Amino acid sequence: MKVLIGEKNRATRTMLENTMEVLDHEVKSCETEEEVMKALKSDETYDTLFLSWTLPNEGGLDFIEGIREKYGKKLYIILMVSKEKRREGNLVKALKLGADDFLVKPLSEDLIRSRTQKARTSGEIEAKGVRTEPLDDLRKDHEILRRWANVLEVIHYRIGEEVPEKILGWIGSASQTLDQNLHHKKEKHYLISFLENAMKEQGEVSDSKLFSRTSLKQVEEEHDKLEEMVKRIQKSVDKGYKEEKISAGEMREMLIEYKELLRSHLDREERFLFPLSVKYMDEDTSKELMNKFDKVEEEAGKDKIEKFKKQMARVEEKLYLK
Repeated sequence: MKVLIGEKNRATRTMLENTMEVLDHEVKSCETEEEVMKALKSDETYDTLFLSWTLPNEGGLDFIEGIREKYGKKLYIILMVSKEKRREGNLVKALKLGADDFLVKPLSEDLIRSRTQKARTSGEIEAKGVRTEPLDDLRKDHEILRRWANVLEVIHYRIGEEVPEKILGWIGSASQTLDQNLHHKKEKHYLISFLENAMKEQGEVSDSKLFSRTSLKQVEEEHDKLEEMVKRIQKSVDKGYKEEKISAGEMREMLIEYKELLRSHLDREERFLFPLSVKYMDEDTSKELMNKFDKVEEEAGKDKIEKFKKQMARVEEKLYLK
């Protein structure tokens, strides 16, 4: 691989240079932002960029975003940060804006080797056109759940007027199957796999704010909250609404709360979880997850899932959502 280094500190720069040469990579070092941009604009094509947080101006997030926008996904960007900077929210923002990975200073030779290998693997996967089937599968689930939220959007306005009790029972059952028994169970497997791979790569990073106090933690909390909401909706339909113990207004509020959280939850995963987790995916992990996803679908009942999807399509037509 051709490696570009952007680092002010001479000792760190020299260590990276020597490590890259031992690993038989071509390497070029830069001390300033201007030198990095000049190298990237040259006729040389680089595969990986090791970029110090302090280059330029103590964390140039615009610099990272600009590089990513200009050079696309062909350049693998590894951000080098201090332990203090790792604990700050800006690191998460840097990963969102385009950094592929990070290393914590002082640098470890083993971790440098690990990140370099991952950069190589990522390049090979991109070149072969191989992507993660589990992520594609979850995205398809998201499309279904967004359609589901649209259905609930219309239905909740009509509760107490023209929505039959049978439809409300169907809502509770479909939510349980499509959201909880299918999608969230898949995502639990996905999250566990992601965290296991991340801990192997990042050591103790699972205890840092990057993984425990950011949107990722909120994703996990929302899973639990959505599960509670679905159970409450089912219970209300089965035991409350039928016997008029729960008013149309209360039922409406439950559906509003559920569909709003569902939408924001899907958006959060696509903005944060998916882009970050894909960096820790390999072929073996992908195959293992797809096997687990198949088992989840079998347990949820593939025929039942397809039945709900067809029923939802018919409801969409009746509600003029298609």
